[in-house]
Amino acid sequence: MIVICVMNCPPGLRGDLSKWLCEVNTGVYIGKLSARVRDELWQRVCESIKSGQATMAYSTNNEQGYTFMTHNTTWIATDYEGITLMKKPLSISDDTGNNSFAKKGFSKASKYSQGRNASKRKAASSYIIMDVETTGLDYDNDRIIEVGLLRICGDSIDDRFQCFIKCEKGIPKEITRLTGITDEMIEGQGITEEEAFEKIQAFIGNDLIIGYNIQFDMMFVQRLGERLGKGLGANRTRDVLQLARREIEELDNWQLKTVADYFSLDTGNAHRALGDCMLTYKIYLELNKMR
Repeated sequence: MIVICVMNCPPGLRGDLSKWLCEVNTGVYIGKLSARVRDELWQRVCESIKSGQATMAYSTNNEQGYTFMTHNTTWIATDYEGITLMKKPLSISDDTGNNSFAKKGFSKASKYSQGRNASKRKAASSYIIMDVETTGLDYDNDRIIEVGLLRICGDSIDDRFQCFIKCEKGIPKEITRLTGITDEMIEGQGITEEEAFEKIQAFIGNDLIIGYNIQFDMMFVQRLGERLGKGLGANRTRDVLQLARREIEELDNWQLKTVADYFSLDTGNAHRALGDCMLTYKIYLELNKMR
């Protein structure tokens, strides 16, 4: 079972959703799809909804019996003793009638301090850059072999994380040729899937996650959590690939290396997780200059 709810949805996307799901109320779609079709449909939603909001919930084999993903929403996924819940900000009005958010029960002085700190955090533009290397392109059958994460705060890299992940699948020769990652590297330096998932969760928290074709990375991490019976949460995401397609029209393709070459960026560490994170970050900065 799958449910997708959308707000400010373009007409073309509504038509796509109606091909696969039944619209039971305005912006609410329900149906039963294979995992592959569901993932491809969600990617289509994230690519096409622009400034709209989307939430998808579907049945899965974890403790709750379901999981969910969001795009462009303000609600925050919160882990509560192993159960993923959604935290809705509490809206209040100040003396001028403007709305803001604060925790229930706090004094006016505390609310003012929280608002000021929130403004500082917003000004700092804290977010995560993510990239994964995998044994292939199939979310269900392939596995993550390397994860790279950067935490960006303001205009600089505040922290970074990289790990190899042990899995039962051998690395195909074409993946080794592309990435340079071997079975020996995974066996000697890799950590378990459960340890990797916990470290990823701890690093990203509730932050915005940015990546190049980010839904590919998120789907693999989501699958990893599902196999472990754990939920990833519902972090907001932003896709640098879609930004590149909107801002650069003269390219023959929008592969990461092609866009990096367009901006004359060094691609010597491409196809490794942290190297691709760095490229994505630099491309993101260049694209922001064009907007």
